Amino acid sequence: MHKPILATVPVKPFGVAKRRLSGRLSPIQRTRLGRAVAARTAAAAAAAGATVAIVTSDAGVAAWARDLGFATIDESQSSQPGLDGAAEAVVMEAQRRQVPWAIIHADLPLATPGALGRVFRLAETATVLVPSYNGGSNVIAGRKLDFRFRYGPLSFHHHLAANPRTMVRILPQLALDLDTEDDLDRALRSPAGRWLEQFV
Repeated sequence: MHKPILATVPVKPFGVAKRRLSGRLSPIQRTRLGRAVAARTAAAAAAAGATVAIVTSDAGVAAWARDLGFATIDESQSSQPGLDGAAEAVVMEAQRRQVPWAIIHADLPLATPGALGRVFRLAETATVLVPSYNGGSNVIAGRKLDFRFRYGPLSFHHHLAANPRTMVRILPQLALDLDTEDDLDRALRSPAGRWLEQFV
């Protein structure tokens, strides 16, 4: 029987997330926005047919995930810190379950089940990298157990250099990660991002 992909969403503690939006939003607004975008991203992955888990070592984020009905993966089980460590924990869990894996940035305000579903289908037979408009890596998916993660500034280029056989797919719905005030403005200008107006 076909097992669905393990689609994971690493989520930072909400109290420290979105600091680069502090010029526009209060701490409470940033927390509400972070929770809403992460929940929407995870829900889009679930609607695309994936088994969804939130990756965190924060008790508050884990409780939030459980309230939404999502499982969690403890990133502290990895030997590496940060997002590279979270990704490593995901691959370990996918190996245990014998399913393909996907690592999706938590802050994709325009993400749709259709766009994520395309990536999930490709990940059955290939390793797929979906870049952000500014050189990041918004989605990585596949079956490889030895994928070399290189998150950080311009991670798209570092990932490709470390994993040269990776398939690249540019998808507008997955290209914008909500990080800066400019990103927020870009999202608000999109018809698909109008839902964000309630948070600003």
